[in-house]
Amino acid sequence: MDLLAFFFLWPLGRSQPRTDQAAWQQLTAGFAERGIAVVSQHPRCTEPNLDGLYVRGRREVVVCERSDLSSTLRHEGWHLVQSLCLFDRPWLEPAEVERRLSRNDRRELQALVKPERWAREAEARVMAQLNPTAYLAAMDEACRESSGKGR
Repeated sequence: MDLLAFFFLWPLGRSQPRTDQAAWQQLTAGFAERGIAVVSQHPRCTEPNLDGLYVRGRREVVVCERSDLSSTLRHEGWHLVQSLCLFDRPWLEPAEVERRLSRNDRRELQALVKPERWAREAEARVMAQLNPTAYLAAMDEACRESSGKGR
């Protein structure tokens, strides 16, 4: 099995945000209900700039114990949705992604992400901005549509 990991680097030059514990609990419970494991122990968590990762093909998201855990879970969780549910198709229209990206996100994506991966990373950053209820609903909708039960 190819081990492809997607990682999320927290913004350059920003202080580390605190985790919203209520959001974290809602998200981890939601992931568990959907059969997705959230783990914090992974050999790559020793990398100083790695906040989390999704290993393609697995129903598991790694959230390293640093930074804003709930935001990292939403970001990496969306990579799982992109891979397992959307089969690497975009969920959001490019114009919506552009509109919802912050200036810092645009700058970091340009500096840190290869052009062929930009849309995927940008969409995951936008989805990580959603509140837990909206995020879990979007996750359900994206996965339902991929199984032919959607719109």
